[in-house]
Amino acid sequence: MSQAKSIVGIDLGTTNTVVTHTTISAAEDKKPEIKVFPLIQEFAQGSVEERDILPSFLFERLQEKAALPWKRESPFIVGEYARERGAEVPARLISSAKSWLCNPRVNRRDPILPWNAPEGTKKISPLEAMSEYLAHARASWNHKNKHKLEDQQVIITIPASFDAAARDLIVEAAKQSGLSDVTLLEEPQAAFYSWITQSEAPWRDQIKKGDVVLVVDVGGGTTDFSLIAIEEENGDLALKRVAVGNHILLGGDNMDLTLAFHAKSKLEAAKKKIDTWQTLVLSHACRKAKENLLNNPELKSEPLVISGRGSSVIGGTMKTTLDRKDIESILIDGFFPPCKMSDFPREDTGAGFREVNLAYAADPAITRHLAKFLSAQGGEKNQSSTSDNALPSGDAFRYPKAILFNGGVFLSQPFRDRLIEVVNSWLKEAGKPAIKVLEGMDLTRAVAVGATAFGLARCGKGIRIRGGVSQSYYIGIESALPAIPGMTPPLKALCVAAQGMEEGSIADIENRSFSLMVGRPVEFKFFKANARRDDKPGQLLDDLSSDMEETSSLKLDLPAREGVTPGTPVSVTLQVAITEIGTLEIWCREVGGDGRWKLEFNVREAIK
Repeated sequence: MSQAKSIVGIDLGTTNTVVTHTTISAAEDKKPEIKVFPLIQEFAQGSVEERDILPSFLFERLQEKAALPWKRESPFIVGEYARERGAEVPARLISSAKSWLCNPRVNRRDPILPWNAPEGTKKISPLEAMSEYLAHARASWNHKNKHKLEDQQVIITIPASFDAAARDLIVEAAKQSGLSDVTLLEEPQAAFYSWITQSEAPWRDQIKKGDVVLVVDVGGGTTDFSLIAIEEENGDLALKRVAVGNHILLGGDNMDLTLAFHAKSKLEAAKKKIDTWQTLVLSHACRKAKENLLNNPELKSEPLVISGRGSSVIGGTMKTTLDRKDIESILIDGFFPPCKMSDFPREDTGAGFREVNLAYAADPAITRHLAKFLSAQGGEKNQSSTSDNALPSGDAFRYPKAILFNGGVFLSQPFRDRLIEVVNSWLKEAGKPAIKVLEGMDLTRAVAVGATAFGLARCGKGIRIRGGVSQSYYIGIESALPAIPGMTPPLKALCVAAQGMEEGSIADIENRSFSLMVGRPVEFKFFKANARRDDKPGQLLDDLSSDMEETSSLKLDLPAREGVTPGTPVSVTLQVAITEIGTLEIWCREVGGDGRWKLEFNVREAIK
C-alpha cells in the first residue's frame, strides 16, 4: 500500500451514500478543511453528472448502456438513475440493502434482492449490494484522483445498533469492493464529530461536564437513538458514548408511503382504481413532491401524476395533488404524536402469519420509540466509575440536557419542533429544565463529514469520543442438568463483551472454563443488551434477562485437533478481543492443550 495522502469518510446510508475527504497534512492546520467529494453517477440514459449524494439504489440494466467514464463492468445502475428507473419498475429495484444486511432472519450472503422480484430478475445478496455501492464510490474516486482510494485512510460509518455479524459483513463488503483496510465508526458518533467540526460557536461553550446529549437520527429508512455523556479528563472536557437504541426500520420511506396511501384514497374517492404497483409508483412521486414542498416554503401544493393500467382507466394517466397541509397534519401527527414517557410503541400487529421481509417497526410513532429508549436508561449511578471520572446518574440518561438532530427527515423544521415539544413535556413533568438544541450542521452530509473529522482526531487533531462496544454481548451457555423428558436445558448468559470496551482491548475470561463440542455441528447463540452498563466480561447470569435481545447465531463445525475424538467436549477458557476496526472476536483456548478455535461471525448463516 502506498502512503496515504487523504482521510476519506464514507456515509454508507440506507437511502443515500456520501463521501467526504481531507488531506492528512490538514491535521497540522488550525482548522482543517473537510470537503464533500462529488460522486459520478448516471441521471438518464447516456447522461452522467456529479452530485454530492449518491442514492443507495441498484437497478438491473435492461436496455440501458452504461455511460460511466470507467471500465468497471456492473450489471446494475447505481444511484439517481437507478431510483428513477425503480419508480417505473419497482419490482426490479434494490433498496434498503443496509437494513437487509443486519437482518438475522435471512442468509445475508444468498441472492435475495430485489426481494420478491419476478422470475428472471437478476438477484444478488445484501452483502454484494453493499459492495456495489462501495465499488462505485471507489471507481468514482479513482477516476478523478491519482492516489487510489484503496491506499487512503477510509472510515465507513455504520449504525451503532449493528451487531457483530453485521459489522463483519460491512468489512467484508469493503474488501470485495477493493477496500481491504477500513475503519468502522458509529453514525451517531460521526454526527457528533460533525457538530464539533461545523458548529460556529465553540462546542465547549454549549455543553458542560455532566451533560448528557441525546442524538436522534431519522433518515430515509431507519431511526437510531444514542446518548453521549460529557465528562472531564485531565481538566478538559471528554466525550463518552454511553447508550444506543435498537436499529428501528422507520423513517422517511414510511412517510412517503403514508402520503402515497393518502393520495390513493383521494384518487379512489374519484372512482380511480389503484393497484399495488401504482401505489409504489405513487410513493416515489410523493417523495419528490414532499421534498419540493419542504424545500420551497412558498409552495402550497405539488401535482402527482401516475400512469394508468388496464383498459378501464380513461385517459391513461391519473392526477391529484399533495398539499402542504397534508404533510403537516398527516406526517407530524402520525410520526411525532404527543405522548407520555410511559407510552411505549406497539410491538406487534397481532397477525398469525406475515410475509418474510425486513423487521419493519409495527408502530410509526417515533416519539413512542424514543420514550421506550429513554425509559430503559434509568438506574443507579454506574458503580464501576471512579470518583474523578464518574458517569452521570441514570436519571441524567433518562432526561438528557441537550439534543442533536441528524438525518434527512429533520431538514424539515416542523418535525424538529414537534419532537422538541414532546421531549420538553417529559422534562417538565419530571421537574427538569427544557432541552437545549445543538445547532449548526448540515444534516444531509453530517455523518460523512464526521467520519473524516474522526480520522483527523485519530491523527491528533480534535477530541476523541470514547465509546468502544456500543452494546453488551452475551453467549448462551447450556445449563448442566440431568436429562428431563420433553425439556431442553435452559440457557445461561455469559457476558463476553461489556458495553464501552474500547477498540484494541482484550479480555481474558480465565476464571471460568466451559465444555466446547468439537468435531460435529453445533450452534452458538448470542445476545445483546443496550442498557446493562454494569455487566462485566466473565459474569455468568443464571437467566436470560428480558432486556437481552437475541442476535446472530452461529452454526459451526469446529475441527477436532489431532488426538481428540470428534464429538468430544473439550474444556476451554475464553478470550475476547475488540479489534481496532470495532469488530468482536471470541477465541476458545483449550485448557492444558494446544487447541485454539475462533468463533467467526462472518460465516454462512442459516435462514430462520
